[in-house]
Amino acid sequence: MFIAYNVSMLNYLVSHAIDIIGILLGGFIAYHIFFLSRRLSNQARLTHKDSVKEKAHDLLVSIVRDRIRRKVYLVNINRYFKDYPSNQEKLGSGYSHIKGEIKATRYNGIEFFCEMPKQAYYTESGEVTLENSYQEAFVVYPAGLVPYEWIEHIDLEGDEYEGVPLFYCKFNGRIYWKSWWRRLIPFGYPYKSLLYYRKSDVYREGSDPTDMECSLVTLKE
Repeated sequence: MFIAYNVSMLNYLVSHAIDIIGILLGGFIAYHIFFLSRRLSNQARLTHKDSVKEKAHDLLVSIVRDRIRRKVYLVNINRYFKDYPSNQEKLGSGYSHIKGEIKATRYNGIEFFCEMPKQAYYTESGEVTLENSYQEAFVVYPAGLVPYEWIEHIDLEGDEYEGVPLFYCKFNGRIYWKSWWRRLIPFGYPYKSLLYYRKSDVYREGSDPTDMECSLVTLKE
């Protein structure tokens, strides 16, 4: 009986060997296809980043060289083909376009000055905060960061409605939602995060590198 059982098991394994090999081979191929597609996706993201960053860099160079304004418009790509240039805010998608001033390109996106300057204060421990505190410190300039993958296209010439460069973006940010229930909506603005800068008192426009114009300020949360 023992011999018969072993022969039966051997026959079972032999008859199913092709199936087992097929499963293992399929898993091996699926594993490599997954990581190959991920690598190709990363390559596409980097190619897109290079394209967007190059255009933005050219714009920044012309701003310094030709002394033109930094003003741009960030256009909501999800509303552009539906109702642009109408700009009434919609709960599910935000505005069709908003104004900003391009500041700099970074490794992870493009920064735009996006709000009016704000007064910063020192706390008693010497930290910097936006809340009215111990002593006035200096003025800070809010800048919003738009990731490269949120920018789908740049038109440096503008259009008949706005004769300034247009950045067509995904409005995937929610940093300006004030109500808690609106913060549940994961989109509405083009900025993923806000940073705050202090302008240099000794910066010489036209001769100093633009990166020397401002320094990043760490605020107490």
